[in-house]
Amino acid sequence: MRLNLKVAVFIAAAMLVLGTSVATALAAAAQQETVALQVGDEMGSGYAATYGGDIVIQPVVTSKIELPGEKFSFQIYAQDSADAVTGLRQWKWMPYFVDFEDIQLEDTNTVPAFGYRFGMDDTIILTDGTAVSPIARLATDTVGYTPLTPSAYGYLIRMEYKARDTSGTANSTSGKSYTETETVSIIKNDSTKVAFSKSGTAKHAGTKFNFQVSPNCGPGTIRVTVKKSHSKTLTYFISTDENGHTTRTLKLGTKHGTYKVYAKFMGNLFGVASSTAVKSVAAHR
Repeated sequence: MRLNLKVAVFIAAAMLVLGTSVATALAAAAQQETVALQVGDEMGSGYAATYGGDIVIQPVVTSKIELPGEKFSFQIYAQDSADAVTGLRQWKWMPYFVDFEDIQLEDTNTVPAFGYRFGMDDTIILTDGTAVSPIARLATDTVGYTPLTPSAYGYLIRMEYKARDTSGTANSTSGKSYTETETVSIIKNDSTKVAFSKSGTAKHAGTKFNFQVSPNCGPGTIRVTVKKSHSKTLTYFISTDENGHTTRTLKLGTKHGTYKVYAKFMGNLFGVASSTAVKSVAAHR
């Protein structure tokens, strides 16, 4: 009887130790998982798009089943604001896009794909609070390896997986789980044009014009030149918005008559310079 009792106690203790060991092992395993970014059916092939093009990111955990409440967080490798002591701008992994929060899972083993518009929705916040685009030249000193082309622009991106802890809250543990690092690069538009039109009455002292660059290359500069015989040539440099559009009221000159208005997109990271568009504008007021 005493022997059976001792055996029972031993077995119970052994089960407790085993249970504790298993729980410890599971906790340790939960600290770091294998996470990847998937592009279609492939992994590790990177992303590329023209300005405003869709970048669709599909994270996946390959070492466990994802649970409701767990999260995926974006991180972009970018140059931070200047250090208050050294004055240096360090390259580091910056969390989040300005307009998007973490992806939080609603159902078990169901991770939604995340899409954003390249160059439009990927603004980040630096340590000093400045909102900037993370797009930079992909050189060896910025990304740690030699890019495929010396003129490539874009940024590096990865995602952090935040598993649920014992309280049920999604947190990063001491062994953080990251996907591989992927490159997001620009496909530059190799042909652009400027379309513009007069709005309202043409006045030599000030005429309103609408300008549109296509395909949309985002914020950039249009050079506008106004010419008329026996009048001073006027040149303006005007900025387009994120939709490649701008509206400006421009002085044509001081005399009545017909002016030639020339418009040329100067080119930027997302598109080459355009040919020059020209219109004749008769101003008699």
